Order: sequence, then structure tokens, then C-alpha cells
Amino acid sequence: MVTPRISVVIPTRNRADCLRACLEAVLAQTDALSDEVIVADDGSDLGVDELVEEFPSVTWLRLPHLGTCAARNRAIEAASGDVILFIDDDIVCSDGLVEKHRTFHSDHVELFDCMVGLVTWDRTRPITRHMRWLEDGGPLFAFNTIADPENVDPRHFCTANVSVKSGFLRLVDGPFDERISRFTDVELGLRLADKGLRLHFQEDAVGWHLRSDTPASTDLRMFEVGRASVLLDKVHPGIAPPAAEMTAARQARVIAAHILTPLSPLLPASVADRVWGSRAAWAYARGRASMKEVV
Repeated sequence: MVTPRISVVIPTRNRADCLRACLEAVLAQTDALSDEVIVADDGSDLGVDELVEEFPSVTWLRLPHLGTCAARNRAIEAASGDVILFIDDDIVCSDGLVEKHRTFHSDHVELFDCMVGLVTWDRTRPITRHMRWLEDGGPLFAFNTIADPENVDPRHFCTANVSVKSGFLRLVDGPFDERISRFTDVELGLRLADKGLRLHFQEDAVGWHLRSDTPASTDLRMFEVGRASVLLDKVHPGIAPPAAEMTAARQARVIAAHILTPLSPLLPASVADRVWGSRAAWAYARGRASMKEVV
């Protein structure tokens, strides 16, 4: 594989503004004569029609609302590239990101060699201490824990910025499991690992994340992740992390954490980290408990 053809796959739903910024960055880096950009619209209610007219070089798949996994799978079926580069619709590619993925696959011709790039907060937006904690010790990203960039744990298979040879994806069913809504990239990464995945990390292939988070939004997301983890346990046991026991003492600490949250910018980092960690862990446990009541 000397110069691989890249198929950029972007699933989206009702995030037209983010998607516009994402596409502008991607199209500035792709070769219109050889590469392709495929947007799989998962049943958006508004905003996409304007973008279809604005970006005529993009291949648009207008789908019913079936979930992100189904959208990615339909885009993979339509793709003709040697390499599939997955980008989320709220990611803006840094300069040269697409070319870094292309060069990697030119240099690593084995089917099982894949590359994940760094995903971090958009540097043009305010980045709070809470957001820094989320990606450095909290329940998000955790690229800082990668010890060997040439031999990365498959749990870092992050579909916001990862490239895989299309032939390798064909070795697994799906490839994304449409029965689940969370942990979808980790689950696929683990199945690919069973087929010999060797995941490499390139820190300078940066995807800027067009998102902001607060302790409240993190709680809500972790509650939904907890709910989704119960179904994941049934489909793929052993992937979802266990929840902490919901004891009275832990609940008291969470109440204290909520009280301290407004003061967290003034607290020592170690204390603020515990405040946010207690809230996130409790939200995850509540989500699991609420789902177990109905499953």
C-alpha cells in the first residue's frame, strides 16, 4: 500500500454547526480526486439539508434514526477507500491530521496496524479545570495513560480520531455492534484485538473537540453511560467497569461534593478531583441501578 485512498467516515445527528466546522477542516486536507468523505446522517431533524447543498463533494447518506453504530456501518458499506478514518462530527482536524493517518498506513502495511490520534479540547474555547480533569484522571479520553505509543491498549480505540484498513474491518461482524449505544469503540477495539490489532498512537495528529463540559453535564452523561452499561453486560460481559456500591457513606460524600462544587475552582487540585470523581462515580452507579430495575 504505497498511497492509500482514505475514506473519512463521519456519523452525525442534529449537530449542523459542529458538522460544518468538521467538514471544512476535513475537506481542506483530503484529496478530492482520490479520497472520499462520507457523512452518515442518523435521522437528523434539522440543519442537514443546507449542508448537503453547501458541501456537494461529500457523499451524504440520509438514514432513519437507527443509532451511531448503524450510521457508521452503513458508511463503511458505502466506502471504497483502502483506509477508513473515523472522525466524530464535533471534531475539527488539526492541520495535517489526514496526511498523518495516510503516511502511517503507507509506512505500516500490515492489515492489523491501526492508528489513533489525540483528541483534546478545542484550544479556541474556554477550558475549565473540570474539563482538564475529565481527560486527565476523569472518565474521558485518558490518552495520558498510554505508556507505549507503538503498542496501545485496544480500549484506546477512539472513533473520534482513528484509522483502520478497510480489509481489517471486514474480519469482524458489524463491524460496530448495533445492539449497544455506549462503549461502542472500545467494544470494537477489543474484537479487533482478537484478530491481531496493533494500535499505534500519534500525539501530533490532533482532533480538537468542539464541546464544553460542566460537573452537571458530566453527571448526566455518566448516568446514561451507567444505564447503557447494563445492556452491554448482557451482550459483551466484562467490558463495562463495575459500579461502586451505593452505600449511605458514599451518598453522604456525594452530597458534600455537590455542596463543594461551586468552590472547586478555588480548591486544591487533589480535592477538586475527588469532588468531581465522587459525583461522576455516583451518577454511573445510579444509572446502572435504574436500568437493572427494568431489565
